[in-house]
Amino acid sequence: MKRIPSVSLILLILIVLMIASATLAHTASQSVTVNNVKINYIEQGEGDEVIVFVHGYNGSLGNWKSVLELLPKEYHAYALDQRGHGQSGRPGSYQLIEFVEDIYAFSQELGIEKFIYVGHSLGGKIGYQFALDHPEVLKAMVLAAPAPAHDFIPQDQQAGFIGMVTSAFGSPEGMRAFFGQTASPPSEEVLNEMINDAMMVDPTAKEECATWWIGTNLEPQLKDIRVPTLIVAGAKDDLPVEWERRYANEIKGCRFEVLEDDDHFFPMESPQEFVDLLTSFIGDVTKQ
Repeated sequence: MKRIPSVSLILLILIVLMIASATLAHTASQSVTVNNVKINYIEQGEGDEVIVFVHGYNGSLGNWKSVLELLPKEYHAYALDQRGHGQSGRPGSYQLIEFVEDIYAFSQELGIEKFIYVGHSLGGKIGYQFALDHPEVLKAMVLAAPAPAHDFIPQDQQAGFIGMVTSAFGSPEGMRAFFGQTASPPSEEVLNEMINDAMMVDPTAKEECATWWIGTNLEPQLKDIRVPTLIVAGAKDDLPVEWERRYANEIKGCRFEVLEDDDHFFPMESPQEFVDLLTSFIGDVTKQ
């Protein structure tokens, strides 16, 4: 005779399904239109401390998935696809100031009064400019392996460098060859994610972002940043750690940490170490 599940068991199953459904719905992708561009984002947590995660060159909000999985749920976190990336809109224009204003408009549209900005790589250079332009909405800023604040390629070599980068990021084969030449290439899993992300990026965004990535010098303005800041570097990053140390020394009160065993991609490859530094820093800032 076929057994009929008890009422209590059925209720338990329904509750579990409802919780699972609510969790999936809460982390499902959403979108908002700012500056005439659709910005795709995910949201999790319901705490008072709001964090906005900003990815790097040719990335997506998915770059933060490992960090978000480990982030305590008392933090209210947002991760977004920037214009021209992931599932966000492709307006055809990708200047530094536009990325800054998208994030500001995003926070205003969602009613976020103050937040902690967390940026990786190119999201770090955007963070420098954001802190200069909109300090009133920032509680703190955390930059993970930030792209160079200064213009680190001589002007007469910039066109060639931009062509090399955009060509490398234009195909899976090009990206594999590019990262195969670096001192600390990303893991196979991370590289595959990066390839998938890069193939979704508007080609115009690849070129325009590379242009201001290497050609915009923000270093003289770093002394004007008055937002509590943490810069985290990977000792095995191909970008010189001494650059990041120099930037940290130029930002008043900036904390500087080096992850000795990590490279440029530590938010994806060593997320627990990064989350520990992030939450510790936020705790110190909120005590002030």
